[in-house]
Amino acid sequence: MISSYALHTFLVSCAILTIALSIDSTLFLSKVLATISTWNTSWTALYVAWYLLLRATDFLAELLPLACFLGAFWTEVAHTRSRERLVIWLSGRTPWQCMLPALLFGLIVAGAQLALNLYLRPNAVMAMARDHLGSYGERFDPRPLPYPQWFASGHNIVQAFVEPGDPATLRDVKIYRMDETLSLHEFLRAKSARPAGRDEWTLIDGYRWTSSQATEQLSSGWSPGSPGPDDQIPFSSENITLNLSPVWLNNNRIGARYLTGDVFTALKKEDFSPAFEFRTWQQARWSLALFCTAMVLLATRLSLATIAKRITFVPLIAIAIAGYGANSLMKVSILLGEHGYVPAPAAAWLAPVLILSACGAVGLARRAD
Repeated sequence: MISSYALHTFLVSCAILTIALSIDSTLFLSKVLATISTWNTSWTALYVAWYLLLRATDFLAELLPLACFLGAFWTEVAHTRSRERLVIWLSGRTPWQCMLPALLFGLIVAGAQLALNLYLRPNAVMAMARDHLGSYGERFDPRPLPYPQWFASGHNIVQAFVEPGDPATLRDVKIYRMDETLSLHEFLRAKSARPAGRDEWTLIDGYRWTSSQATEQLSSGWSPGSPGPDDQIPFSSENITLNLSPVWLNNNRIGARYLTGDVFTALKKEDFSPAFEFRTWQQARWSLALFCTAMVLLATRLSLATIAKRITFVPLIAIAIAGYGANSLMKVSILLGEHGYVPAPAAAWLAPVLILSACGAVGLARRAD
């Protein structure tokens, strides 16, 4: 049974990857070839194959849960059609005993999903970004952007050019400082800024702009109104409190799901905002392994409950819809967590827990019947 699950999951994965890579090649192969042509190498075909392997690793991490469901579903349909499942029923084996091979296979693919999320996919995506290949070569290009970026830091708004490095630094810095009512009461500009400690930055060669009217109102305890006359106070060096993580600045353009393990470890110790996406993927990298197991069990449990003796059209469609719905639930849940609408633990673990609960409920219902 485990061999059959593995074979059908492999075939489904190959089919899905073939379609995904064909679409990706149609969109980005010309750009990949243009990039490779600048390397002055005669091994173009080898580098294209390397790009396709990296891209396939990324696609597999995204599509493995659905492939596991379809592979297990295909196996159950094949066993029902060949009457093997009927023979198993007649031998006296219970549905719970029939779930054991599915559980063991689910644990195997959970390990594969974990390896993809923690190691293989992040390194594959970073390799494409480093070599400027495909869509990731454009989106996650590690070189500095030619235009300034905007960041929120508490009640501060920061505009600056980011210079990646160890640590990251800022160039042509503009800082808009707001009060509790989000009214501007101070503005700082500097040629550069470098980290000076946790939540502390050193501004180099700049000036401070303060509204005297806002300052007077703040000192008297009133909320500042419209800025009054401007005062510019120059400085050669000044330390300020600024909740910007240098590690996050180096990686803020990269989706949290693609961050490597060392970056995740470093960002765990940092305080930055917005952190919804990162906190969600802290959990989702692990919960997706359980989700793979849950998808295998869902396909097997529903198949045993509805098509173990005879295959009919309606149960087949219902099981397919259930698998698609479970996969969509996981994606939507993670998406809500990434945007801060759902707490990160709930966003990551809700779908796997619900699917496993549904499997248990179906099994108990069939047992009662």
